[in-house]
Amino acid sequence: MSNERPVRGRRRLVLDENVEVSEPSLEWKARTLQWGTRAKPGKGGLKIGDLNVGIYGEIPDHWEEQTRMPRGAYPMPGVPPIGIALRSKRDLWADNAADLYEEAIQRRWVPATDIPWDTIEPLPDDVEAAMCQLCTELSQCANVEFETIGHWLQHMSFGYHEVKLFLASNMFDAGRHHEAFRKRALSNGGGLGLESRGEVNRMILESKGGWSETSLLLHLLRGTFILNVYRYGERFANNPAEKVLFGLAMQDKARHIAYGIQHLRYAVTHKDDKALVFERLLNIGERVFVRELQEPALLEPMAIVFGGGIEG
Repeated sequence: MSNERPVRGRRRLVLDENVEVSEPSLEWKARTLQWGTRAKPGKGGLKIGDLNVGIYGEIPDHWEEQTRMPRGAYPMPGVPPIGIALRSKRDLWADNAADLYEEAIQRRWVPATDIPWDTIEPLPDDVEAAMCQLCTELSQCANVEFETIGHWLQHMSFGYHEVKLFLASNMFDAGRHHEAFRKRALSNGGGLGLESRGEVNRMILESKGGWSETSLLLHLLRGTFILNVYRYGERFANNPAEKVLFGLAMQDKARHIAYGIQHLRYAVTHKDDKALVFERLLNIGERVFVRELQEPALLEPMAIVFGGGIEG
């Protein structure tokens, strides 16, 4: 008498008395919305934008799925929603996101080895103290940036993966800036300074109106200021290490702002009252920002660093 248990509607292969292996159904093979796709690499290789062929390049104005289903994948019924809030294109999209992502991964740099730390020499006490205080502030701003983006990324639809990829690179850039400026503060006989009151930091972190509103504060209001600090830091660098550090950070920050401006432009052109919302929010943000710029812990170190010392 056979030890195999009959199973209706299924064929089983008996390996021994105790182990049974079901014959594969391979039903998944037919579950595709478009087969035969061949994305072609361009002059710079196979980039994210090159994958947007056929249905995979159809980017809807609203993404209905509330799951992690990739754009163009075969939808499976019964998958529980995960509560993704940002599912409209106007809430996060920027036409340059894919290109900016490619630029970010091609231009990534390593603070440990790409900055010539051994070129740093002792500086006058006032200049070193000011540089350390400035680096403390810049490091903290970078920390706020990657924490802010990290919060919003989880709420963004997977139908707009180009934006999610770029913002992931933006987070990594900010982490690198946090690391690099901390290293500068601790590499020349100084140390970390004090943390300013951080009203702008708190305003950005606690922005809950939407990603567009947060991007306005993070990329446009704060970002353009930080870019100028980096620009002057490179111009008035005391040594090759500082010049390289500020120069590399500057190219990253310019990329972040490029996304922010393009997204804000897209948001304004696809929602009637968005420009008015941004105008009013900027009025609030600028008042907070101007008040923070008057703090000695921020204003005085910049004056000393860019002026070459207290005496100039």
